[in-house]
Amino acid sequence: MPVSGRQTTVDLHRDQVERPEDVPVRWPGEAEDDRQDLAVLRERTAAQYDELARVKRFDFFLERAGLPEEDPAREWDAYTASCAEIDAQVRRRKAAALEAFDQEIAPLPAAEASRRVAADPGRWLPAEAAMAERRPRFPGIDGPTAEERLQAAIFGAPDPAPTPRERARHRRAAARSAAELRDYVVWKAANRPKEVGERARPAALAQVERERAVVEDRFARDWGFGLPGSIFRFRAFLLSLCPAGKRALDELELAPYGIMDLFADPGRGTQAGIDVRVHGRYYRDPPEFVTFMHGGTDGLHFGLWYDDGRTCAGVASYYNNDGGGVGLPSGTPLEAVRRRLEWGWRDLEDEDDEPAGPLDPDLAARRHRLRLLREVLMTFETGDRDEQGGDYHAYGSSPEVYERGAPGRLETLDGGGALVDGDTAIERGRQRPWSDYDFCTTLRKELTGDPAARDALVAEALRRCAAGFPADALALGRDLHWISAGDPRREAQANELLTMAYRALGRDNLAAIAEAHHRHRDLPRVHVLETT
Repeated sequence: MPVSGRQTTVDLHRDQVERPEDVPVRWPGEAEDDRQDLAVLRERTAAQYDELARVKRFDFFLERAGLPEEDPAREWDAYTASCAEIDAQVRRRKAAALEAFDQEIAPLPAAEASRRVAADPGRWLPAEAAMAERRPRFPGIDGPTAEERLQAAIFGAPDPAPTPRERARHRRAAARSAAELRDYVVWKAANRPKEVGERARPAALAQVERERAVVEDRFARDWGFGLPGSIFRFRAFLLSLCPAGKRALDELELAPYGIMDLFADPGRGTQAGIDVRVHGRYYRDPPEFVTFMHGGTDGLHFGLWYDDGRTCAGVASYYNNDGGGVGLPSGTPLEAVRRRLEWGWRDLEDEDDEPAGPLDPDLAARRHRLRLLREVLMTFETGDRDEQGGDYHAYGSSPEVYERGAPGRLETLDGGGALVDGDTAIERGRQRPWSDYDFCTTLRKELTGDPAARDALVAEALRRCAAGFPADALALGRDLHWISAGDPRREAQANELLTMAYRALGRDNLAAIAEAHHRHRDLPRVHVLETT
């Protein structure tokens, strides 16, 4: 046989070859098998007509693949109209063909029926016939053969030009996208008129500016830290949303929570006897974590991260009811929303499983709402990022952080890292964006499965902290806080280590948050504000 243009001998094993005498003889009594074969043949004919509709619909763009794209949206309208005509025509042909099959083919023996069907593909195998007829009209439609691709890879040939099929698919996608954008403009004019959008952002920013001082005062007084400007932009973004934008945020299962509950009423108190600093504070939240947004599924929530108790280092998030840690803090609240938005956009793309047809109306409406939410968000932040869906997530932490970890941040079981200098009795690397499986598994097993060893580590960490070296106490305290799992002893040890370490590091407000959380870790709910 020819391989790369040369005649080559190929060895075949006996079990790779089928001879006529190997095919079992069918006896007259095996009529049931004949009926099954005929049923399969009929199903194949039906499937061929279904495929024929797809072939003919695609011809619309094949025939236009080399033409200028003057009005892609109008072209999509013409395409969808032609699809309706093609589908109706093919349905009629299919019904007639299956009726004829039952009259002419079904009474025959299976072997004879197969020969009759193969001899008249235009009638019984119309999709195969249509594709065979298409090939001379569109040379190279199927692209290079496997042998040609192999030769190109071996000899370093340049990438081939797009095939007619690829050009047609690209044109179809462009036409569909243009039609969707045109429809979005009409939808947006009805749901967020231009004049409403132009007023919403300045009005939201003005309201935030009016309330900012009293909000900052409340948090400085009770939490002891300063709020970043990014949380006020998040507040303004929320205020600027129209009903459709709010619905889009809800469909992402995102909602302001935690400290955001106090922005509208900074003087709001808590239920009797409960410290306000535990509002929105989940069981495993490190003291550095201050919740500002809930994410719906499995206790997902987002928090501002304060390593030093004064300055926000970024945003962290995790699923309280599932695995995974909080991750390295980074970005802003609106960047966190944008990341979730683009994951949501990718999910909608996955739901769109018929790119050759119009969008499902419900899916189209959800995409319009999410597109609007993106547009509004980008007027506040991330306006320089045009990527959408999966493309948005091509960027991540720097290669240096992935390879060596974050500078000055010791590895902890919660995945956030402890910002502290000094060596530790437990060997720890620098915290990476992901948790080291071996480190976490080994340390968790030691801390939960060997109380005597744990007590010794705690005693050593306290001794070092008292001597002026708080790294052990901070990192181990965070570990035990994360894996307390309702164990009173681990909860008490975590609190003792953390409060001592924070005070040694001059982070007294974090020590106070840790103590407040320790007093209230058994609360059945994390919402503790008084009812309004």
